[in-house]
Amino acid sequence: MSIKRVSSVLTRLQLVFPRGTNHNTLLLPSRLFTTTRVSYKKKDKKSRKEEENEEEEVVEAYNPSEFKDACEKILTNARSLISDLRQGKSRLNTLKAIKFTVDTYDTKIEEQCQVSIRNGRNILVSVYDPDMLKPISSAILSAGLNMNPQPDPSNPQNLLIPIPPMTREYRDGLAKDVKHIVETARTTSVHNERQHAMQAVKKMKQASYSKDATAKLESQIEKFNKDYQTKLHKIQEEAIDAVMKA
Repeated sequence: MSIKRVSSVLTRLQLVFPRGTNHNTLLLPSRLFTTTRVSYKKKDKKSRKEEENEEEEVVEAYNPSEFKDACEKILTNARSLISDLRQGKSRLNTLKAIKFTVDTYDTKIEEQCQVSIRNGRNILVSVYDPDMLKPISSAILSAGLNMNPQPDPSNPQNLLIPIPPMTREYRDGLAKDVKHIVETARTTSVHNERQHAMQAVKKMKQASYSKDATAKLESQIEKFNKDYQTKLHKIQEEAIDAVMKA
């Protein structure tokens, strides 16, 4: 503050407070600061239960026929796999996967010909290129599968492979494969479908469906589960019996 301004302030004070005023008791006015309280309107808080109810999805009643249909498909698939096994289609897959070299490139049997079963007693190999007959025949002979390809008298572009007679060892192997197919269907496929069905019923319970309704569904699911486990076991027994008697 400049000297001139200070002098002006002192002069004003002398006019307001004449000489003789006790300056010790002088209280100079102070600037007052005011604050305005701002009120914010609070949002109405919803209870946690209300929020959960709003977000809760609509749960439809589970239809146990879904579980039954799924089990029926598993049963059909198991039958199909066992049928392929008994018809020797596993041998076809092994044959198709044989690799061999022609000139400078590697190839597979399935890339050079079509493989199928003829009359249940021979494997038919239909070669696309006649020049590949000899390399394919050599590849099959050297694969160690006990297969002996022969020329087809009715078509020079085909090879016939007599299906070897079933030995005790081969039957035991087929029986083991049958058990594996059925066990996978029982403990994995059906089990997973049962879990899915029970989970659906659990959601119904959480959605406040009646105890009678959910208990009835659980009973139906368990009944279907037991029925299809029994059917799969029967399929296994019949298939193994047929394999061992073939």
